This record gives sequence, C-alpha cells and structure tokens, in this order.
Amino acid sequence: MKFRFLPCLWLIALAGCVGGNSGSRTDIASANNSTTYEDVVKAATTAPLSVRQEMYNYIEDEYLWYADLPEINLNDPDYANLSTLLEDLRKVPEDRFSYLANAVSQSQRFQLGVSGTFGFRYTIRSEDPLDIRFTSVDDFGTVAAAGIQRGDRILSIDGESLDTITADEFGQILTADGSLGVQHTLLVRHPDGSEAEYQITRTEHALSPIRRQQIFTDSGSGRRVGYVQVEEFIGRTAEQLPQMRAGFANQALDDVILDLRYNGGGYVSVSRDLASSFYGQGQASDIYTILQYNDKNRDNDIAFPYLQYSNAINTLQRIFVLTTSSTCSASEEVINGLKPFMEVITIGEITCGKPYASTQYELIPGLVNMNILDARSVNANGEGDFYNGLPATCEVHDDPVLPFTDPEESLISAALFYAENNRCITAADRQVQTVSGQRKVNRAPVAEETTAQGAVVLQR
Repeated sequence: MKFRFLPCLWLIALAGCVGGNSGSRTDIASANNSTTYEDVVKAATTAPLSVRQEMYNYIEDEYLWYADLPEINLNDPDYANLSTLLEDLRKVPEDRFSYLANAVSQSQRFQLGVSGTFGFRYTIRSEDPLDIRFTSVDDFGTVAAAGIQRGDRILSIDGESLDTITADEFGQILTADGSLGVQHTLLVRHPDGSEAEYQITRTEHALSPIRRQQIFTDSGSGRRVGYVQVEEFIGRTAEQLPQMRAGFANQALDDVILDLRYNGGGYVSVSRDLASSFYGQGQASDIYTILQYNDKNRDNDIAFPYLQYSNAINTLQRIFVLTTSSTCSASEEVINGLKPFMEVITIGEITCGKPYASTQYELIPGLVNMNILDARSVNANGEGDFYNGLPATCEVHDDPVLPFTDPEESLISAALFYAENNRCITAADRQVQTVSGQRKVNRAPVAEETTAQGAVVLQR
C-alpha cells in the first residue's frame, strides 16, 4: 500500500529522534500495544534478500534521482540492515530526508493523532559548553506534570552530567529505547537558579497540533495582531482548523503571526487548508502547490488549489511567519505557496530546506514503512528548489526563555515590532524599549491552549 505525502523532518524514524543542533528536537517512539519497538528494529535490521530487492526496485522506479543510483550487491550481509542500504542508495548531498519509519507509529500519528512521547522538545544553545534547553512542553505527560517549562536547562540525564557527554550522546541516551514506559531521570535548572531532579516517562498521548491562539493589541496604535502556533500538519490539525478560523472571525485583525518555528511538516493538503484560512480573498483557480514526479511518473503530478472557507480572513495583504531550522517541508510550502499572492515576512532563522515530497510505502507490512523523495514541490509561479532553506526577512535568534504567548518573546516581539514599524527590529530598538518601557502590548486568548506534533499524506 502506498500513500503520497510531504512528511515532516522529524517523523517517526526507527531511531526515535532526529534534528539539527541549531533546531528543535522531539522525542518520538512507537505507540502500539501489539507490535513492540523491538519487533520493528529486528525487522529493519535482519531483512531477507527479497525485501532488499523490493526496496531497490521501488526506489529505482519512484526516486527523484533514480538515474544516479549506484551499483550495489544486495547480497552483501550489511544490507540486511535496511538503514544501511537506504543510506548507500541515497543521493548525496541532495537527499537528507528519505527515511524508514515504524509503520504502526506513523499511521497512529498521522491518521489517528496519537503518539508515544515524553512530551517535550529541546534545543541546543551551545555545544561547548553543552547547553540544552526545553523549547516547548506539551500539556500532557510527566514533564508537564513536573512543572518543567520552556527555557529550563537540562544539567544531567540518568546521572550523566552534560559536561561529560556530547549533544549526539544525549540524544542517543534519550532515544535508545523507543518503547512506551521507558523512564529517564533529568536534573533541571530553572531560570531562577533553583535545581531539581525529575523522572520522566514515555507515554501514549492524543495530539493537538494547534497549540496556542490569541490576539495582541498595541495600546498606542490599537493595531490588532492575531497569533497562532501550529506544530505539525496531521489529520488532527485539519479537525482543529475550523475552531482556529472561528477564533479569528470578526476580530478586525490588522496582521497575523503564524508560528511555524518547530513545525517539521506533514500532509500537504492540511498545510494548504491552513494557508487557505489566511488567503480568504483567493480564487478557486489559484494554485497553492504542485507536486512534480520523475520522468517515469509525470502522470502522477498533483496540483493543490486553494480552498475557499466562508470564515477565512479575506483582508490580509501580508502575513508574518516565525521560522527556525526546524521549519521544514510542508511548513516551508506554506511560505512558498502564499508568496505569489501576498507578502510573506519571515521572522527568525533560515528554514531547513526541503522542497520535496515523498511516498509512504509499506515495505514490511505492519512493521516498516519506507519514505523516499519522489517529487519536488513548486508554487503557482513555478518557484521551488529552496534546497538551502528559505532565508528570514528579519534574522532573529529563537531564544527559549519567555513563553510563546509573551509579547516580549524573541520572535514574537520582532514580528510585533515589524507590524508596527514596517522594518526589522535592531539591538538598539530593543534597548530603547527596555530602558523606556515604551512597549505596551495587551494579549487576549481567543482559544483554549492545547498541545501538538505532526505530518502529511495523500492516497494515490
């Protein structure tokens, strides 16, 4: 069985977690009662020749760079590990994103909105010394129950001081066992300097990708700026979009801030639905994105037109999008897809650079899915190929200290400043605001704050 989709960067990989040192990382694992994490790992590392051949044949037919596949000996015992085989077939440096996934976890996450995690994301502020901070904490699970918050610093894991290990070693400890019920002990330092030890447990949770929504009102100008954070594009996201649109309806918004800083991607159709919510003046003939396949499969090319919602915002001439290196895939397509129709101002850091789609292929039924890059995505103007990422209009470091809904938070404050002054904020501007206390922005929630995580899929 095959599913067409534009997946997020940090999907349900077999290893449990991926991410860049400068971006957000998320703990991800198997969430299934009948198929264990060990079953999946064993199947992916002891594959018979028939499975290796099936994998090669599929890649040879569907892969964007099929013409560049190397000659390999599938009888090589090393290729019983399918990750090794995929790595040797991958086109370098273009392909950083093809991957193998836990079939059950992938289905549960994308289609059912259920995942097994510790319930937090983290970022690496520096490698030497190693400084790891929580960037976001979901509303469920032992991490949230402990009172750990965005900006808290991890000092040790299972008694191992972060002074003695690398960032990769920390990630390996956290994800070595992807089973539910796995526990780790973290020593955490809070912003006030206090330290405490917490035990965290990986548990199964329902996901809620649209996490925060509110309106900022400038007390001087009266400018009203809507804010919403979307952490992934899965089926559950689509279910929450009507509530998001209702929250902004009849609010006379002057601008909107769309927070995609940790959104690794997901269903291209759902990302289109989100973009359509802010491009309410669009026409049925306006194209959001086109997926273009290799020359063997051009008949499969798919165009995604904008949708027309009765309560979409139809007055926006521009939109602010918050980005980091974890803004990837379908999230980048939101930026690229809106650009032909309105001004898109990106605040933050350069995005990850994934202008591709891939296919979810059930390689080992019920155990292992394969997701290879088989299409490039372009907008209505034929623009794509942003392999090096989409640059930020205003470069601002994502500093995980203040809450996302605080108008002084690093990226949000920069977007609010641009909305009011039509330019990027500078260090001098921030100093003036701090000294004079002239920045006064009121915030009003318009929807209950929830949780998130995410991905993409179209059945062919």
